[in-house]
Amino acid sequence: MEKWYLPITILPGIGLLILSTSRLAISLNKEMEVLLQEASTYEQILHKKLAQLRLLTYSLTGLYLTTALMVLSGLVSVTQSFGLDAQHSWGLLILLVGVAFLFISLILLIIYSVQAVSIRQKHFSECLDKDQQ
Repeated sequence: MEKWYLPITILPGIGLLILSTSRLAISLNKEMEVLLQEASTYEQILHKKLAQLRLLTYSLTGLYLTTALMVLSGLVSVTQSFGLDAQHSWGLLILLVGVAFLFISLILLIIYSVQAVSIRQKHFSECLDKDQQ
């Protein structure tokens, strides 16, 4: 790999994804705390929110793994650049695994977003129905 710094340049973008995903998890926890005050009324919604929290946790794990693999890929690639040959394919392989984890994490975030909208709509609908009675 000629450009050892390529995986390192991706890190700020991954960092922003980690930051926004962490913010989503904090927001989700706050929503769940409010719903837990009336747990019997919102039991189904709470179960769906727990599933969302699980997705966010998997996504964050994938993003952390991606970050570690990108850094490792850069380190392996730079050793190759200075002639410390540890087989030329290792840096590229690690980079590809990191990108795969990033892709999986993004898919989990997309699933989370779609579920968040449907759960929120259901919750608002139930609140409106409750107010009309």
